[in-house]
Amino acid sequence: MSSSGLIDNSQQLNDSAVWNGLKSDFVFLEGPRTTQVVIGNRAIHSHLADILELRRRCHQEDDLTTEPECFFAANTLPNRRCAAVLIRKDQELEACVLFYEHTRYGIGLGLFRGGDYVGESLVVAPEAHRVHYVHLATEALLSQWRIHGVSITVKAPVDRCIEIMGPASYFKRFVGSEVQHKLPLASTYEGMLASMGPRTRRSLAGKRQQLEQSMNVQFIAALEPDQSLEAMLELHGKSTPQRISDFYHARYRLLRAKSEFFSMGMRLADGPWLSMVTGWRRNQVTYVDLQMNDMHYKKESLSAVMRAFLLEHEIGLKQELMNFVAGSSLLLRRYCEPLEPITDLFIAKHGLRSQFFEMVASRVQSGSVYERLKPGAQVKPGDETES
Repeated sequence: MSSSGLIDNSQQLNDSAVWNGLKSDFVFLEGPRTTQVVIGNRAIHSHLADILELRRRCHQEDDLTTEPECFFAANTLPNRRCAAVLIRKDQELEACVLFYEHTRYGIGLGLFRGGDYVGESLVVAPEAHRVHYVHLATEALLSQWRIHGVSITVKAPVDRCIEIMGPASYFKRFVGSEVQHKLPLASTYEGMLASMGPRTRRSLAGKRQQLEQSMNVQFIAALEPDQSLEAMLELHGKSTPQRISDFYHARYRLLRAKSEFFSMGMRLADGPWLSMVTGWRRNQVTYVDLQMNDMHYKKESLSAVMRAFLLEHEIGLKQELMNFVAGSSLLLRRYCEPLEPITDLFIAKHGLRSQFFEMVASRVQSGSVYERLKPGAQVKPGDETES
């Protein structure tokens, strides 16, 4: 580990060896590349200018899930430490693959995770070669002596991943599935409701009308950052999943620093917050990446009511698409398109250490990567938490 706080193997990767003679994408395979494993927010931030320029070249500015500051904020959670693998060719940054490391008491466990539930929040690189870069990044991580396993969800077909990364085995597991999380918006709110089934209309319009009549709720379409922080901290103990207060303060800093971010909320007339949503808008697309609902009002379907307000407001702004970052709830998922293939994969080193971690994690932690990607497992589509 260097004095700057990063692990830098700076190794030359022989692409022909890595890809084992793969004949497709020959241009990509030409020449050696160097990889650099970078651990910690400060170390990643020291490469910020290069990463932002790469995002611009790859036309990924709209997807803020791979913007480092936004990635740090989303992963300001217990027992996580952000990391990245930087891949260069001829000294130019060609790809940046983002991960977080699982930790306990601030100590890294050597188990890394990349990608959200829909296979995004993962890689900055030319789209056609992203699976290649993910594989290079995985190889770079596993070349470190203390790293024993890498779990990834990537937006790509399972056959493509196996073609590039090699055949499945006990230590290399692949599970393919599909996701829907992009909702085309109609030109009017009434037209949007009319395009949906009766059950969805009842959940959106019916529950909204009941709540407005029975509880005198107020919808606030644009919260100031201070109001947003107030709402998040008030809902902090009343919503799921549970997060630490630092997570909300990190989101507050994004709301203050980035003009494309927004937040909106729903409260009772006498003050208490019931629900809030945050995200960002870019090029007629609304990205929603956080919703919090007071779980004491489950019968009132706060999540659906807030969705109804959100849809009406964004359609009024002439937005064309709603992108539910990391996955949509079942209520709206059926209307999202297109259906996109994703692959969950887990690659571990051969040896007793990996087997020991699998034995411990699968026994004490339900839903662990070992449980989800055990041989024969089926991965369920990503889903937002409803409360």
